Amino acid sequence: MIREFKYRGETFRVNAHGVAGHEEVFIIHLVDGEELAEISIDRMTEENDTSAPIEAICVMLCDKLIAEENMDCADANGGFTWVEGARAREVLPSNKGAFAH
Repeated sequence: MIREFKYRGETFRVNAHGVAGHEEVFIIHLVDGEELAEISIDRMTEENDTSAPIEAICVMLCDKLIAEENMDCADANGGFTWVEGARAREVLPSNKGAFAH
């Protein structure tokens, strides 16, 4: 899955692949469409709550990234919300019928 979301007034992109609870998850901070800081977790090998939904993992990673980068967020109290619009990809491009760029 590749999808954008808002958190604390900032825009991020998540790229997650694998089985739910055992994904590799990459978070990228976006500013004016430009990719800036990045953070990731391999949920198969790194300590995490494998029952947590992907949204909770996104928030956890964003909080770490925000702290590491000393980011001044646009809305420090802004919650997590998916950006509406077409999803870039829900399945791997090697699968028949998958939308690939």
